[in-house]
Amino acid sequence: SSGINAEYGDHILRVNDGGLSYDVFPWIIGRVRKGEKSSQPVSMGACQEFMPIVLRFLHSDRDEYLHVALVMVQSLVERFQDQLGEMSRNHINSAQSANLESLYMILVKTVERVRALTNAHHQEVAKEANNALALLEKL
Repeated sequence: SSGINAEYGDHILRVNDGGLSYDVFPWIIGRVRKGEKSSQPVSMGACQEFMPIVLRFLHSDRDEYLHVALVMVQSLVERFQDQLGEMSRNHINSAQSANLESLYMILVKTVERVRALTNAHHQEVAKEANNALALLEKL
């Protein structure tokens, strides 16, 4: 994984502060969405390390945390869709498989919570949950 992302990710995980994580998620999401075209691509391993925070945000009672977590889930599925699809069809090389399998399992774990959020009071949260669920169900 590339230097700045891994170090920054480690820092966020160590600090484990919701506010700090929330502030940097738009930056991370931007990098994930750009993929390899980003000047600082976020590796699959780094994405996997952010997942505990994403999971925590998915169970938050704050709409802005829910929203950013759902956008992150969508971004991850879109970014790694091909590899995740191959994972579910068992066409995978072992070098990738540990991070991929871990990311896949964590994303699968989010499905029930994302499905529940499709009924959220907050319209933006419900909309993003529906978008995320549509992507997750294709895995």
